[in-house]
Amino acid sequence: MVNKVLYAIAFIALLLSGCTEDLTERPASIISPDNFYKTNADFEAAITGIHRSYFVGSGGAWSVFDNYIAIYLCAGAEDANGKGDNRFNRLDVDPNSEQVLTAWRNIYEAINEANMILARLPMADQVNDSDKKKYEGQARYLRALGYFYLVRWFGEIPLVTEKNMDNVVDAGQATIAETYGLIIEDLTFAKNNLPASSVKIRPTKGAAAIMLASVYLNMAGWPLKDASKYALARDEAQAVANMNVYALEKNYEDLWKVSNKLTSSEIIFMFNGVIGAGSNFDRCVRPGEEGGWEDMFSEARYFNAFPEGPRKEFTFHTDFFDAAHTNWASSGVKQPFMWKFRDAGSKGDATSLAKSGTAEGFFPIARYAEALLIFAEADARASGQVSAEALEAVNKVRRRASGYDSNIYPDLQPDISADDFLKAVVDERFWEFGFELIRWFDLLRLEMVEEVNKGLYPHVSKKNYLLPKPQSEVQMINGLQQNSGY
Repeated sequence: MVNKVLYAIAFIALLLSGCTEDLTERPASIISPDNFYKTNADFEAAITGIHRSYFVGSGGAWSVFDNYIAIYLCAGAEDANGKGDNRFNRLDVDPNSEQVLTAWRNIYEAINEANMILARLPMADQVNDSDKKKYEGQARYLRALGYFYLVRWFGEIPLVTEKNMDNVVDAGQATIAETYGLIIEDLTFAKNNLPASSVKIRPTKGAAAIMLASVYLNMAGWPLKDASKYALARDEAQAVANMNVYALEKNYEDLWKVSNKLTSSEIIFMFNGVIGAGSNFDRCVRPGEEGGWEDMFSEARYFNAFPEGPRKEFTFHTDFFDAAHTNWASSGVKQPFMWKFRDAGSKGDATSLAKSGTAEGFFPIARYAEALLIFAEADARASGQVSAEALEAVNKVRRRASGYDSNIYPDLQPDISADDFLKAVVDERFWEFGFELIRWFDLLRLEMVEEVNKGLYPHVSKKNYLLPKPQSEVQMINGLQQNSGY
């Protein structure tokens, strides 16, 4: 039964310390809902359990964001690819895919843990009302995060909350609009009850606001096509800026230095790993020539189209650190690799990093550059014109990308047409957020999947906009229907 699986792995994840930076398991007595969920320490540990489900997984590895799973599921875009017979890249995914099932189960594991917190908070007499609101806001943000990815990957999905979590097998499937409704409800609560803090490793007001902006941007496009949401996306992105908590890092490479990850002015929310805590991301993005698993790499078409400048240098890894200093074009996979998920501070002297396998993994879920680009796009789409504020928002990102060299990457000018401006913003999102799970969802909401893939995969159609739901889950959950064409 699905709910039994979810509960089994959920309680493994709760045997954790209360520190978000430390996702290792600690010895603990056998726990149950009746003797847990009583103190602040219990709820801190439970929130950490949700982070672990998303970033490491119940088995200690192979979860959604710490490894290749999420990037595989977004490989229908042009930025990322994976080794072997990658059916995701070819938009020919099997309903029995191990990666699809892993993502589905780990996200529902995290959602279930959030639901347990929400169900138990009212009875927690040892937790004051202020802290209850904090834990509720954090849990609801993390639940919304899971549903936001699920609804875009799979469409109509089981909507499991603290109210029906005891009967998941009969959850059926909610409409896309219903799922977005819960996401908005959760994020609105989180935004109204969490602090405007610069903390990166716990949900905050800024994290909720930027996700709301992205939610509204996605709702304005395919499949809901509710254009009224553009103005809401603009306003939420502006709210992030108005908090005066975040700013662009001056240098693009500084975003990816392990030493900066907890203090970055730009990162709004991230999943953070520590050495020895099951993080495999470093090995997944390393080429075989450097002793890596080369599970994930980029595509030559992305690298070749990418604008020159520091951002390109610190997005890609092209000359390897093996004894032969292999270039990507002559490597085993003959594709450039990702650099931004490795310590950018060691770009010039990274032999030890390349061989160590001990890099501290972290994956940014949201950063301030996204607020600027959502604001620019949503403002232009809502008004039908290019405002000075929207133009400046995009140009800030472009200037940083070029290392502030206008000869490399000039500013967009005030006489640009609205259509050309929108194309430039969408392209800027492509360059700025490579491998960060944004391009695929941009292609979906703007109905561009066929356009960018037709040269390589002419079979692509609207059927490929949604992934297949795991066939085993379709068979177990009453009312859950497989997506069309699978």
